Amino acid sequence: MAPTQTAGRMDVLQTGLKTQAAVIRALMLRELQQRFGRSNIGYLWVVAEPMLLASVITLLNSVIEHGLGAGISPFTFTLTGYSIYIIFRNTFNRAESALHTSGALLYHRMVTPFDILLAKSLVETLGCMSALAILQGVGIMVGVAELPARPIYLFGALALFSWWSFALSLVAAAYAYSSPFIGRMTHPFSYFSLPVSGAFITMSILPAWARPYLALNPMVSVFEMARYGQFMQARDTYVDTGYVVGFAAVASYWGLLAIRRLRKHIHVS
Repeated sequence: MAPTQTAGRMDVLQTGLKTQAAVIRALMLRELQQRFGRSNIGYLWVVAEPMLLASVITLLNSVIEHGLGAGISPFTFTLTGYSIYIIFRNTFNRAESALHTSGALLYHRMVTPFDILLAKSLVETLGCMSALAILQGVGIMVGVAELPARPIYLFGALALFSWWSFALSLVAAAYAYSSPFIGRMTHPFSYFSLPVSGAFITMSILPAWARPYLALNPMVSVFEMARYGQFMQARDTYVDTGYVVGFAAVASYWGLLAIRRLRKHIHVS
């Protein structure tokens, strides 16, 4: 291939990526405007909403004896778990109505269902991560929390969980659009998945017979990775990054195929 042809294709690719980034940014701003508006504290609600919820759940669970062992703060343990879980809960739950409420945007050729769902997912992820950082900072200042011992692992867990949540949101959005029953089941599914997600428990305190069954849930491995990143005393015995990546990749492929098949059935008004 001639150098000029290669350079031309790279220019086209860069232009396409810039256009795609502009579309996602515009959709994110629209999502913020649509949900929170400009009154009161406006866009800051994207952080304040998960922060208020996480703080209440964290304070309630911090007074419960978890049997976590010395050196692991119940406050930080619960905060890390629930703040990360909110990413999945909000992203997955909002996918149910995403294409119904934003379907008119598909009138624009540059906007796709993938763009709409990605924008919503990014808004939820950035809001929950900001809430975690703020509450963690407050906890450090009052002496009930500490800085992450292995930040790379904590950030990696956040990235993996965000990917996993987005992948499942693609699947949920595609099937909920044409099936009201599936749409109704998304919220109960997110609630019932919380006890077995690993957000409030760690594998080390479970009976030996229960660990192989709980380890089948990819979310458990992500939470184990997050706590390995947060606490120096934690171990990575039950962290299986390859397992999570494999599940997320399969869910992403499934979701993309489902969204592609659905695209021609979405009626743009």
